Amino acid sequence: MSVTSDSNTPNDQPIVLVMDDEPLIREAAQRFLRRSGYRCVEADGVASALSILRETAVVAAMLDMRLPSGGTGLDVLIDLRRLPEFREIPVLIVTGSFLSDAEVAAIAKQKAFVFFKPEGFSTIVDFLDRLTGRHTGH
Repeated sequence: MSVTSDSNTPNDQPIVLVMDDEPLIREAAQRFLRRSGYRCVEADGVASALSILRETAVVAAMLDMRLPSGGTGLDVLIDLRRLPEFREIPVLIVTGSFLSDAEVAAIAKQKAFVFFKPEGFSTIVDFLDRLTGRHTGH
């Protein structure tokens, strides 16, 4: 389990969970989020993401859809929505692969949004800012 927290930013900044099995994607997301005024906690899979969610008050989550170790971002999303404190937080499912119609419908049913990895972090963070009411025009 790989869980890290960005310790170089003030504690009053909102925290975003980034779950991705690729360390380079997590690092890039963390750098971009930090520059955009967020703190970041990272998880490399479903178990570590759920552990973080039980211990950390996050304002949003960016979840990779496909994980080689099993489980998906949709699994975390469904578990997250069962917790009262996380029923309404913005969740972005970020994927580099094709999603079936059933997966897209399940994500929409859970009030989450789909982004494809080629869209880039600036687009994702802009959208996240709007969802969290922090739009500052990065």
